[in-house]
Amino acid sequence: MNRERILVALQGSDADTGPIQAATGLAPLFNADLRGVFVEPDPAQYMLWTGPGAAGASVVSGALDAVKEEADKASNAAKGRFDAAVAGTSLEAAASYKRICDSPSDAAEQARLVRLFVTCPMAAAGKGPLADFSAACMVDEGCPVYVPRGGTVPPQKIAVAWDGSREAARAAFAADPFFQPGVEVTILHSPRNLDYHDRAASAPNRLRNWLKARGIEAVSKEIMGKGSLGDGLLEAAADADLLVAGAYGHSRITQFMFGGVTRRLLTATDGPSLLIAH
Repeated sequence: MNRERILVALQGSDADTGPIQAATGLAPLFNADLRGVFVEPDPAQYMLWTGPGAAGASVVSGALDAVKEEADKASNAAKGRFDAAVAGTSLEAAASYKRICDSPSDAAEQARLVRLFVTCPMAAAGKGPLADFSAACMVDEGCPVYVPRGGTVPPQKIAVAWDGSREAARAAFAADPFFQPGVEVTILHSPRNLDYHDRAASAPNRLRNWLKARGIEAVSKEIMGKGSLGDGLLEAAADADLLVAGAYGHSRITQFMFGGVTRRLLTATDGPSLLIAH
C-alpha cells in the first residue's frame, strides 16, 4: 500500500489527457496511488422552473434524462482514459475511479488526506465544468493543486515564488518530493507589496537554507521591472519545468476570483506547470 494519494479530476474529454499523464508521472515520486474522480453535474443546476402541470413536469423529466445520458457518456469516456493510462503499470493495482453526483463543495471532500490534486489548465483558470470543484479542493479543503502545462515530469528545473507567507511555505512543503539532489531551483522574490513586518520573513535565505538541508543549492533572483508581479514571475520561470507558488487573496467559489498575482498564474496559457497551495 502506498503512503500517499494523488487525486486527478476528469471530465470525459480530451482535456483529461494532460492531467492523467501528469498524475501517472507524479505518483511514483510521491509514493502515491491514483484516484480518478468524475464530478457529475447536478441536474438541478441546469433546470429552470417551467410552470405547474403535467406538461411542465414532462419537460423537466425529459431534460433530466438528457443530462443523465450525457453524464453517463462523459463518465464512461473518463474512466476509459484513466483505466488505459494505468493498465499494465505498477499503478494499476491501487488505482481507483469514482463518479460523484454532488455540489462542487461537497464533492471536494474527496481531496481530504490527498497529497496532491491534479486538474486541467482550463479548470485552474476558472472555466469549464471542473472550475468550481477545483477551486473548492484548493480553497475549502486546502489541497495543493498541480496544473500541467509544460516541462518534464518529474521536473528538473523548478522556480519557487517566495515572499515568506504561510501560503508560499505550504506550497514549498507540497513540492518537497520534487526537491531531489541535482534538481535546479531558483527562488523568485520581490520587495513589492510587502509591508515592514513581511520583509524579514520574505528573505530568500530562509527558503535557501531549508532547501540546502534537502541537498539543493538554490539560487535567488529578484523580480524587477514596472510590470505586474504575476507577469514578472511567469517571465522569470519561463525556462523552468515547474513554478511553485502560494495562492493569495480570497475566492468566490462560483467565479474563482483570486487576487491579481494568483489569478495571473492560474490563467496563464503557456509556460511551466504550476503547483499552487492556499
